[in-house]
Amino acid sequence: MSHHLLLYFVLIAGFLLTVETKNECYSCSGVCHNENCNCQMGSCESSQCFIEKKPTEIPGSMKITKGCLRRTSRIHHGCEHDHFSDHILCVCQGSYCNDRIVMNTTRQKYTRTIQCRECSEKNPNCGSSCEGHWCHEDMSTGASGCGYGPPALPFYYRGPELFYYRSKVCITLSRGAGKPRRHCICNTANCNNVYNFQYIARDREKESSLRSRSLTLSATDYTLPLQTCYNCETNTQDATAMSHTTNCRSNRCLGHYCTYAAQRHTSKSSMGRSNLVHAVSELQGCMNVSDKTHIQIGCSKKWISDEYEEIHCACRGNLCNSDSLTATSPKLLQIVHVLLLLPAVLYHHFLA
Repeated sequence: MSHHLLLYFVLIAGFLLTVETKNECYSCSGVCHNENCNCQMGSCESSQCFIEKKPTEIPGSMKITKGCLRRTSRIHHGCEHDHFSDHILCVCQGSYCNDRIVMNTTRQKYTRTIQCRECSEKNPNCGSSCEGHWCHEDMSTGASGCGYGPPALPFYYRGPELFYYRSKVCITLSRGAGKPRRHCICNTANCNNVYNFQYIARDREKESSLRSRSLTLSATDYTLPLQTCYNCETNTQDATAMSHTTNCRSNRCLGHYCTYAAQRHTSKSSMGRSNLVHAVSELQGCMNVSDKTHIQIGCSKKWISDEYEEIHCACRGNLCNSDSLTATSPKLLQIVHVLLLLPAVLYHHFLA
């Protein structure tokens, strides 16, 4: 009997260690016209906080945003560029740690720069170049440029570890009614200079004849089994009219992973209370990868209280991208289920 009790307490202790520690974070946003802009109104509660600053459409003005994170894709805490040279994102842990932006000068100091091709989708063979920390390219359109800060791909952890074992990583995403898009990032000089019109035209012909969607544009990893995923896009002003009520839920695609992404904007009533009217955008689809390491399985969440929320999920399993709850790691849900049942099992065992 004592051994069973010991096992039970060990399991409970292990589970409690996995429960995130909650901290209070500043939660606010605003537009400013000077370098030392800040906001400190509102709060939210989570294990991680963020603060970000990026330019607005108005020249000379910046938008500052503070809020909460859960399971961020950033591997390292601190302040660094976020894909663009004029975007800064800080991730931290601790009570109201997102007070202000302090750049991580140590990490930036040792980040080398490389030359990359820089062309727009309208003119993919422009011949222009830029200098950044890494290069990126949309192989479907030829758009290319420089990336700054931690290397970033959708549904991957963001950090220099992405290039530890290879110099180029590619994914192909098929989501909703749009064409599959192949995105690549790399970290050698002019490594994003491989766009070719004939190659793209050949792939577009494949896309029209093969409806497996994301498989058509990828240098796939054939060691990974394929999953059947929902392939759906929803945009609505009604929070209750989610994707499970739409006709596109019958659409399917095949890929190594299923993906789910959602954005929700919350408006406030005249009395200052959050009402039930949301602008909701959902994208479900599939993803093929050239490298399965550093993929963030499960869901990450970023939000500002009573204003904005975004969720990104990647999962393995047929139709696992129905919603964020389904896309959460099945193993974690199984562990929680077992721990909830364990007291009843032990109780009946002791009575026998």
